[in-house]
Amino acid sequence: MNIAIIGLAILGAFIVLAIVAVGVTGRRQPSQRIYRHATVLFVAARRRDADTRFDADGALWTSRTLFTLIGAEDGYWTDFAILPPDLSAASRLSTQVNLSDLFVAEVELTPVPAFALGVLRLRHRLGLTRRPTGPLPTAVDHIDGQPELLPTAESIARAQAYVPRTPVTMVNFLEYHARARGDAKDGRDAYLRYGREAFKAVHAVGGQFLFAGRITAVLVQPQNPGWQREWDDLAAMIYPDPTAIFAMEQFPFYRRALGDRDEGLKRTCVIATRTY
Repeated sequence: MNIAIIGLAILGAFIVLAIVAVGVTGRRQPSQRIYRHATVLFVAARRRDADTRFDADGALWTSRTLFTLIGAEDGYWTDFAILPPDLSAASRLSTQVNLSDLFVAEVELTPVPAFALGVLRLRHRLGLTRRPTGPLPTAVDHIDGQPELLPTAESIARAQAYVPRTPVTMVNFLEYHARARGDAKDGRDAYLRYGREAFKAVHAVGGQFLFAGRITAVLVQPQNPGWQREWDDLAAMIYPDPTAIFAMEQFPFYRRALGDRDEGLKRTCVIATRTY
């Protein structure tokens, strides 16, 4: 009887330690600084000169563009930032003379429990999920999906030529079909089905979630006509290097979800950035 009690006590202590470890890991994820707020301001800026400084005082996150992975808007925005929900910040950004264009949107963040992030991060750290070691694609026709939603051969080559083991943050601009093809649900619902699987795949290759949310208002409309079309959602994921996004293709559960992505997504632009 005493041995059984001791065994249960050890098991209980192990469970408590595991819960504490997951909770601590989740709270240390890079998203948690952003997720102190329910709503944030997302900023895309274009500097006039590469040597000038993008001033985003009080930013919760900032990054600089490396290259465009998906989309025709190659090399337009130079910097991105997430700010607390202070509407006066948009006005202050608009006065920066070193910026030639600016996009500021109010974003309602999609709730993502820190505990779930902790579980996924610990699973990878403990080796329970691993990045596939198969060959990476070298051409667009090696990747499933609609061509307009996929990287070009040039952007694939650029990603694979980037410095290995250097983290990048992929910023996603998302526009959905009003009605998803293949069923009666709207495009966002279809894309969110894909997103749940992509979320797991990102963490399985060693990546981390940064933020995701719905655009509720555009506070500063960009001057560039190509960027004046309305986007529905924004999201960003951190990858251990640009090629990790291609390694996800080797997970069967992720490949099965690509149909939902194509049903829901009308247009996208995915930009690789470096956090600073």
